Amino acid sequence: MPVRPALLALADLLLPAPCAGCGRDGERWCAACRDRWRTPALLDVPGLPPVLALAPYAGSAREVLLSYKERGRRELARPLATVVADALRAGEVPPAALVPAPSRPAAARARGGDHVLRLARAVVAGSTGTGSTVTGGVPCVSRALALGRGAADAVGLDAAARADNLARHLRLRPRGLPPPGVAVALLDDVLTTGATARAATGLLAAAGRPVDVVVVLTVAGARGRRSLVRVSAGGEPPGHPGGRRHAG
Repeated sequence: MPVRPALLALADLLLPAPCAGCGRDGERWCAACRDRWRTPALLDVPGLPPVLALAPYAGSAREVLLSYKERGRRELARPLATVVADALRAGEVPPAALVPAPSRPAAARARGGDHVLRLARAVVAGSTGTGSTVTGGVPCVSRALALGRGAADAVGLDAAARADNLARHLRLRPRGLPPPGVAVALLDDVLTTGATARAATGLLAAAGRPVDVVVVLTVAGARGRRSLVRVSAGGEPPGHPGGRRHAG
């Protein structure tokens, strides 16, 4: 067993961490809270390709995301990556280049790293069985986007202010563009106004790498949705081998 997972397992025995979703002792992410992420949905959002959302930004799902993003619970990257991979299969997304939506540099430093980039790498590591990023094909992580240092915190900004902030500070990293001819998935943590996803997909399309699907961990507010088949704990929707069919 690798050193870090072994240390986490030992820590769980000696000082069990409470569930990141409900705070109950015994598991870092209990089965009941994890189950709330097992019914991904396709959202119809104007100006965007299909949006695959894993959970509403509410209740225990919100607590899990905040625990991972803001409260230092980095160990949640692996189980969250498993949920993302399961949702991609349920949504019939082929092995893709994952483009993480970038964090502000100051925010990434305060959090000990870019949480979406860490998650994207965990998704790829789980898909390839290695701890390294695949760069020669798919699946892979493509760091194609960056936010400048002057970007404002999006919290509290309305849709117009968010769009203006991104128009001035979101930029392409040409060396990080996805390989040509592969599926491209934009990965983000929360969909609110959709400003980040629109700005990112626009830049990537202009660079000749159009986004096939936007994948978000959570979505704020009610939106038009088409439910997908429920994803089982093993990653296969019941009755649909390989997760290749919609529920209807």
